[in-house]
Amino acid sequence: MSFLRWLMRLFYGLLALLCIAVGVYFAVDNPDTIAPSFGGYTLYPGSVGFWLIGFLLLGLVLGFIVSLLPFYAERRRARGLERQLQRLERELHTVRRQVSAD
Repeated sequence: MSFLRWLMRLFYGLLALLCIAVGVYFAVDNPDTIAPSFGGYTLYPGSVGFWLIGFLLLGLVLGFIVSLLPFYAERRRARGLERQLQRLERELHTVRRQVSAD
């Protein structure tokens, strides 16, 4: 493993630990208990920090999933174009054989 890759992993690891530490501090610093209502359902009581961090993580995951949709659409389009290319190459090969046989 190259030094730069190792350094980037160390950086991302430290960044993740920092985010976790800030999240824990935020949850501990906001101990007030609330029971949020979401979509007509009352969720179970928890601390303000817990609910804010939970909904932040939910938003991050949903945003990540939505951002993958264009990627998969382009991937599907590329597969279709590859199949079309293979079909045209087979057709070209067939035509070349016919021309060389004449």
